[in-house]
Amino acid sequence: MKRKLLSAALTLLSLSSNIFAVEIPECEVRGVKPTDKISTFEFNPSLTVFDDKAGISETAMTLKYYYSFNKIFSIGTEVPVKRFESPDNSKNGIGDILVSASALKKEEKLSFGTTWEFYLPSAKYDELGTGKWQFSPAVFAEYEIVPQVFFALGYKHYVSIAGPSSRNDINKGRIRTMAAYISDYNWWLLFDPKYYMDYENNSDEFIIEIETGIMLFDEISMYLKPGWHAGGSNKTMDWSLSFGVKLLSI
Repeated sequence: MKRKLLSAALTLLSLSSNIFAVEIPECEVRGVKPTDKISTFEFNPSLTVFDDKAGISETAMTLKYYYSFNKIFSIGTEVPVKRFESPDNSKNGIGDILVSASALKKEEKLSFGTTWEFYLPSAKYDELGTGKWQFSPAVFAEYEIVPQVFFALGYKHYVSIAGPSSRNDINKGRIRTMAAYISDYNWWLLFDPKYYMDYENNSDEFIIEIETGIMLFDEISMYLKPGWHAGGSNKTMDWSLSFGVKLLSI
C-alpha cells in the first residue's frame, strides 16, 4: 500500500510540474458550483483504501457525462471500471452504473436543486458493487456569499428497491456541506465534509474531502481530491485520493 501511495504522489507531482511549467491563460472557473449547469465529460481515476493495514483497496476509472438541456434541467451517467485488491483476492470489472436527472431553481444569491439518481447493479462481482437496484433522491441549497465564495448544504438518501435477498439491503442518508473559494486566477479550493447515517445498521460515519483545482483552458479543468475517515461508529474506508479532468460545455 505504501508503494501505491508513493506511486500516486510521484505521478501527481509530475503532472503538476508539467502543468505549471507553461503559462496558463486566464479563464473563468466553471463546473465547481452545484448550480453550474453546463455539459461536461470527465475522466476520474481514484484510489480508495478500505483497510490500509490489511492491504484492502480499490482503484477505479470513472467516466462521467452530464448533459444540460438549459439552465434548469440536466441528465447524466457515471460508469466506473474498478479493480478490487486484497492479499487473497482480486477482481476487475465494471461497477454499479449511475444514471441521474436534476432540476434547479437559480436565484441571484440563494438557489435550490433536486436530483434523482438510480444505481444499476451492473457489477459482475460482489466486491465491485452492491448487487441492488438503488434509488437515491437528493435536495440541496446553495448560497453565494460573494462572487468568489459560496456555501452549499444538501441531503441525499440511498435506498435499495430490488435485488437478491442474499445481498445487504441499503437504507442510509448523507448530509453534505460545501464551502469554496474561487480565485480570480483560474483556481479553486473546496472543503467538502460528508456525514453518513446508516439506518439499516444503526451506524454513522464522518468523511472529509478537500478539493483543489485549476482551469487549464476555457473548456478544460482538473482537480485533486484527497479524503479520509474522520469519525463515526462505521468505517467504510481509511483514506482516498481522486484526480479528475473535465471537458466543459461539450
